[in-house]
Amino acid sequence: MPSERAGGGDRVDVLLIFPPQTEARFFPYLSLPYLTGHLRRRGRRVHQADLNIGLVHDVLRHPETLTVAVAARGGTGLDGWYRQAMADVVIRHAGEIRGRVMEQQADALQALHAPDAFDALRLARNAVELLVGDTLLTRTWRDLGQLDDAVRAAAEAPPAASGVAVERLHRHVVDLLTRYRPRVVGLSVAFFSQLAPALLVAAWVRRLRPDAHVCLGGQQVMLRHEDLAALAGVRHSVDALCHTAGEEPLERWLDALDGTAAEADVPGMTWISPDGAAQHSTRPLRLRFRDLGPPDFADLPIHAYLTETTQLAIVSCVGCYWGRCAFCSYGNRSLARGGYQQGTPGQLADAVESVVRDTGAELVAIADENTNLRLIARAMRLARARGVRVRFDVRARLEAGLLDPEFCRELADLGCAQIAIGYEGTSQRLLDLLDRGVRAADYQRIVDNLTDAGITMRLSVMGHVLDETPDEFEESLRFLTDNQDRIGIDALELLIAEPGSRLARHPEHFGLALDTTGPLTGNPELNYLGGRVGYPMTVGGGAARAEALGRLERVFRTVAPGRAGRLSPPSTTPGAGPREAELIGPHPWVRIVPAELDGAHDRIAIADLVRERFYALPRRDVAQRADGLLAARTARGRLLLGRLVGALAGRPHPGTTTEADVEYAGRPS
Repeated sequence: MPSERAGGGDRVDVLLIFPPQTEARFFPYLSLPYLTGHLRRRGRRVHQADLNIGLVHDVLRHPETLTVAVAARGGTGLDGWYRQAMADVVIRHAGEIRGRVMEQQADALQALHAPDAFDALRLARNAVELLVGDTLLTRTWRDLGQLDDAVRAAAEAPPAASGVAVERLHRHVVDLLTRYRPRVVGLSVAFFSQLAPALLVAAWVRRLRPDAHVCLGGQQVMLRHEDLAALAGVRHSVDALCHTAGEEPLERWLDALDGTAAEADVPGMTWISPDGAAQHSTRPLRLRFRDLGPPDFADLPIHAYLTETTQLAIVSCVGCYWGRCAFCSYGNRSLARGGYQQGTPGQLADAVESVVRDTGAELVAIADENTNLRLIARAMRLARARGVRVRFDVRARLEAGLLDPEFCRELADLGCAQIAIGYEGTSQRLLDLLDRGVRAADYQRIVDNLTDAGITMRLSVMGHVLDETPDEFEESLRFLTDNQDRIGIDALELLIAEPGSRLARHPEHFGLALDTTGPLTGNPELNYLGGRVGYPMTVGGGAARAEALGRLERVFRTVAPGRAGRLSPPSTTPGAGPREAELIGPHPWVRIVPAELDGAHDRIAIADLVRERFYALPRRDVAQRADGLLAARTARGRLLLGRLVGALAGRPHPGTTTEADVEYAGRPS
């Protein structure tokens, strides 16, 4: 029941925080909106804050902080020059970036710059990465003990001592605590990269508002709550770890704090005490997914995430209806009795209708780990019958239902724009060993069906797939190259044995040997801040990690996706520009690398700070004029400049080149 204290002023029962640092900046991560919606329907006062996107907005409002961040990192070589150049570009264009990201002024930007060339969303991402780089917010960790030591040291020091990004984050936390005076602070930790920032925020909350109760929840807490409970920082700053879905535990905990329920009646919690004792709640969850209403996005800046259109998300279930994939720690929890809970078509249609009508969302992401496509089709038919028409994305396997071309066309007609797909190769032996529940022999027909229906496929390609042989890898690579014009690639990642997965529980069943006592491992070479984190593994009779990494590098260099993905743009650039150009002007965010830093005086090195790409132009073919324009000296130079225009790095210039221009350009810059 609601607390009497929930009614006065701005004070809230619960402050929910999604902490940095993660790439989840396309739409609000769903844990907060679902918790908020449930608790508000129970009469609770809730405020939700996404500090991950909040740091992006902060650097766009205060771009001068980048000067401080760059100075703190130092460096006089090419790295230092690049960081300073990036800061200069963001500061120069901060108003335009802010207008596009936070004020939705896309039309105004097109009037200022060449269409497609100025990408404010990319620059916003680059800006926040420059802000947080080389700070505690972006460190990768050998183990939880190292993470805990670093967080406790940072919590004891002034925030500015950890860098301007940490100082700005601290200001956000102070503002939230001052304004909302929460009884409970809940931190949702979905990704391993959020653990250190979340524990730092928890320590600040304990110091700034010692009467507030602090709870950590989310996927990482579900996977690691026993290890987390043993950390000194957790014992000092956290009251509870929620190792289940959080709606019922938070609801019942608030009742217990009101004195209307016993703490023993709160399910899903591990209670933490400073002396190191941890008590696990034995009360089972009674609330089912079908009892939940739609997510509530109020308080969140839904139109100011880093996407071209307003995108929001819902889920259709808890867990995964297949649940057996050996590497999936999330899905494997569904194997326990009652672990998988699915919504009804009507419930999901209600959620879609609520999100679209309340927010104007133009795309709804069905953010399940693996979506029951037949269920979503039924829900979207109901939504259409109510007059709600919206595009949607899903995640799914290349499963048998997609062999039906009529069903694929129906999905497209209902609004399905894209399917995100995990790809572990085409070896049926390995797919069966991983228990994927799919047939590689079906893949080509499914790709054909989805392509014909107009549904984009974006793949996450997995490497180090158990004891994959060289021949099996080559066959899997061939499938990608044969279909490269039809796919996008979102990510490349090595197989990781995460805690809670079948791989980690029974490694011997998969020919693995795990080291569960030493440092943790992830994908630092491939994924943002290491991506998934688990136990180092050795594959009996399989490739070593370095060889597996080399295979994924071959995928990156060999496959040219024809559809856009997060890993790379499509291989065919739209509006590719002229085939040749005599004279071009680099865009303001394209900078010439000083020759003394490049170290090669026979070329002009160019850095595109929006797309984070470098280009090299031979000086025998291209000259740099005194006015900064690039002039072709040869037929090959004209072709190279045409390609730069096609790559959106510059514009053709109507001027001409004189002998004096060429003479100047021959000198190193």
